[in-house]
Amino acid sequence: MAHAEAEPIAREGDIAGIAAPSEVIVHPDETVNTYITLHNLATVNQEFTISVVSMPSMLNAENLPLSEVLVPNHLRQMVFGISADMDAVFATHQIEFSVTTDYDVNYFESVWMNVTIAPYSNLNFGSDNTTVLTVDELVRTGVAVNITNNASLPDNVTFDLYSPSGWNWGWTIESNPEGNAFLDLDPDSLAYVYFWIDIPAVENGMPLAGTGPRFTLTAISGLDKAMISWSFDLHMNEKRNVSIDEVGEDIELAPGEDGRLLVSVRNVGNTPNRLNITLQGLDEQGGALEGYPASDRFNYSGWTVALFGGLEEVFLQPNESRTVEIGIQSPNLFSGELNVELQVFANGAQQLTKTTTVKASINRTTSATLSFTQDGCLMLISDTPCRNSLTVKNTGNSYNSFSLRIDDVSDEFTATLAQESILAQVGQTKTFSDVYINVTEGTLAFTQGEVIVELLGDELTVLDSVSIPVKAAPVVNWSLGNIVEDINTKNRLSIALQVRNDGNAIDGFVVQLQSSHLVPMGLIPPEGAVYDEDTEYPRSFQLNGVPLGSNLTIRAWVDLPTDQTSNGTVFINTTIASIFSSEGQMFSHTSQGDYLGTPWQDSEENDEGRDWSQIAATTWAYTKAWSGVIFAIIFSGLIIYKALTDRQRRIQNDAMLPYQQVESDASDWMNKFQPSSPPAKEPTVVNNAPQVPKEAFEAVFRQQAGTAQPSPPPVEEGLREAATLVLDARTTQASLEKADSLLGEIQAKGAAQPHPLNQKLEPQNHSPALTVRQDPHNVMPAPPSKPAEMAHVPLPNLTKEVDDDLDF
Repeated sequence: MAHAEAEPIAREGDIAGIAAPSEVIVHPDETVNTYITLHNLATVNQEFTISVVSMPSMLNAENLPLSEVLVPNHLRQMVFGISADMDAVFATHQIEFSVTTDYDVNYFESVWMNVTIAPYSNLNFGSDNTTVLTVDELVRTGVAVNITNNASLPDNVTFDLYSPSGWNWGWTIESNPEGNAFLDLDPDSLAYVYFWIDIPAVENGMPLAGTGPRFTLTAISGLDKAMISWSFDLHMNEKRNVSIDEVGEDIELAPGEDGRLLVSVRNVGNTPNRLNITLQGLDEQGGALEGYPASDRFNYSGWTVALFGGLEEVFLQPNESRTVEIGIQSPNLFSGELNVELQVFANGAQQLTKTTTVKASINRTTSATLSFTQDGCLMLISDTPCRNSLTVKNTGNSYNSFSLRIDDVSDEFTATLAQESILAQVGQTKTFSDVYINVTEGTLAFTQGEVIVELLGDELTVLDSVSIPVKAAPVVNWSLGNIVEDINTKNRLSIALQVRNDGNAIDGFVVQLQSSHLVPMGLIPPEGAVYDEDTEYPRSFQLNGVPLGSNLTIRAWVDLPTDQTSNGTVFINTTIASIFSSEGQMFSHTSQGDYLGTPWQDSEENDEGRDWSQIAATTWAYTKAWSGVIFAIIFSGLIIYKALTDRQRRIQNDAMLPYQQVESDASDWMNKFQPSSPPAKEPTVVNNAPQVPKEAFEAVFRQQAGTAQPSPPPVEEGLREAATLVLDARTTQASLEKADSLLGEIQAKGAAQPHPLNQKLEPQNHSPALTVRQDPHNVMPAPPSKPAEMAHVPLPNLTKEVDDDLDF
């Protein structure tokens, strides 16, 4: 039986899909199975039925009609049989089948099949079993096999060759463009099928030895499409080979340095094997060095070459690789190169030796760093050179000889160094002789510059340089000029010292004044000097920014003692120190003044004028001592002034309100301070008194008195007690100061006498006079200028009591 490919029958919108073979071959008196495949495309279950519509009489359908229920989107292959009669004639017939469904009674689909009644074929290959053929790589192998037609009819046989390997093959017999060969075979005849196969090279160890792809040759009979096949395997012979996969880059070595170069080798044969690896030195032309056969190590002209990791006894599986190292050590020279050839082959295949060439060269790098061990020469003084040490470190890859050279020196500076060279190995650090740097005499202080020193290698190339900072130090040179000392009639010693800046910098100085006796003295600071402003008589000050070559006068004064019982001498030291000098570097001048003891002093007092400075100082001292009393007087005066203004305002208000009759006198004012007062008399009723309307009275009252204000809240008790405590303390302090002052005056001037204007007053005990402000017609005398005089102020003639309710 033979079937042609099934052809699907389905259209868009159909409820079923149908597929069936287009051709069926059947022999006489034979039943073959065929099929129709149905696909339910509807969304409901369907029952399909297959029936015969038309069929020749020599053919019969088996198991038809046939019904099956399919669920939605399911497939079913419905198999049935077709048979031919024994005496059926060889021919091809077209048979129609129908497909119906219970889902749609109107659905009807026809399926056509070509059924061929054919005689039996009988083809046989000369070999029925699988054949194994051994092949070599890169060889085209020809294959031939015989085939026999044992049928009773001629047969047109078609041949096809298939292999999954992808190797290239072809026919040596007649073939068609589709790649199939064919032969016409008579009954009981024999023929050969010829074809060829190209064997590829063994790559990466594949195919392994004894393995290879399978090929299948198929013969198709032209009588009944019957097929026979024959298979054969192609097995590879052993292949021994090696490859060099990776080679490290050529190496550069320092003089006397050794390095390693990596090479990766691989067994690319199809059988396990060992590798043979050797090294061969080459000359400049690329030929082998004479007298140096290939080996695993050799020495040549100071070069040492060796192979590491060769290990010839190690087996490598097909496609297995490993890495070997070529070690090379260079001679202690500054230049040179060597070429080395690596040779490798698999055992048993020396003719397939693989080689690669590597090169090693000497590359000398010269480098170094230069540094100085100090921070530089930043305090240079003429004729006192600075020593600076320079250190070199060899950072190259070979030994080297180093030397120094001065490249540049700033003006006003000089530098010298010893002409020497030192040898330093790789990474070694060495120190040169000291470099001497000096500054030219007369250079201004703080002048900056640099000294550039270069480092030279053995080829006199500049490898590095350093810049040493330099700076001139300030030279302190103060000189004393004119010195003037004078003692005036008041025993004051005046000192004037003239100093001159002969150094090399804008300088400054600190002046201090010291005396052998505890006497008043002080410096007179010049303009721009810095001193303590709170000190009345400064004994030290600092002056900055004194230009070069400038003169400056330092002035001081000392009051010689006048209260000593014996004669003596006062020694005064004026010390001057530069701000640039360290502690201890200073100069001083000692002045002296002789004084007389009290027995030898002239008793006559010479009035040579007023000492205004002393007067001002005394005034300021009294002012500070009496400041509290003065402040109290001023404050009391302000309170009294406020009471008088309030009283004047009330008098004016009484004048503007005639209906308010208020009679008061001084006795009434004094009665306010009595412990008790007699009961008030009954008011006198005035008949026919003028009547004032209530509204008018309120209007006039508001006009005069203003709007009523709410009473202020009472003062907190704690605040009142604190104020009382403060007032009591100040009152006590004022009383004590006043008592001290009175005692002082009594000791100085004696007891106070009554004033002549008050001689008529009877003596009585008086407390300090109370100043009372009278009405405008009585003018009081001015208050005393000093608190001590308040006890002697005459009281005015108080012949009339005045009602004066002052508001304190």
